[in-house]
Amino acid sequence: MNWKRPSKHPINMLKNTSVFAAFVIATLTSLGSERTLNVDKTGSHVDIAVKATVDSFVAKLTDYAPSIQIDPETGTVTGAKVSFHFADVKTGNEKRDREMNAWQQTDQFPDGNFTLSALTAGTDHKFTAHGSLTLHGVAHDVAFPVTITRVGTATNVEGEAEVDTRWFGLPVIRKFAFLKVDPVVVIRFHLSGATAGQ
Repeated sequence: MNWKRPSKHPINMLKNTSVFAAFVIATLTSLGSERTLNVDKTGSHVDIAVKATVDSFVAKLTDYAPSIQIDPETGTVTGAKVSFHFADVKTGNEKRDREMNAWQQTDQFPDGNFTLSALTAGTDHKFTAHGSLTLHGVAHDVAFPVTITRVGTATNVEGEAEVDTRWFGLPVIRKFAFLKVDPVVVIRFHLSGATAGQ
């Protein structure tokens, strides 16, 4: 018996090739459309302002691991995550640092992070950032204003967020009958850097 394998129709082959080529081009375009912002920590900062009945202070996050993706054409942030160790929050007072870490139970919950989920565009380079902040082992949704600007090859991301530490199951700090630390702290940040390849 003579059996011939049916030949593939040239039109179908052309369609399949075109679909595959389109998929490859779309994938490569997607991969090439985002670049990571190399944050210059010498020109960046993350501060935490804390109000108290007496002895208000501004703590500094002395180290952190930012991962920020930028659209190189528009300078828009397309994704972001910032991870940190709570022990790297320094108040300038060692005794207060020890008390703060005991309050936050840093030995049990050493790490925190913020993950961006969306940016809502406003005017004049202003946006509203939406995301999740994890602290003390608890994740809570947050939203706050940010400004994103480009100066030459540098991209600057700065903003301010009010965070209520009670969201994370942390108690209000009180001493004696009249000393109290406000549970709402203000995080101010300025992150500056250039995207990879610049």
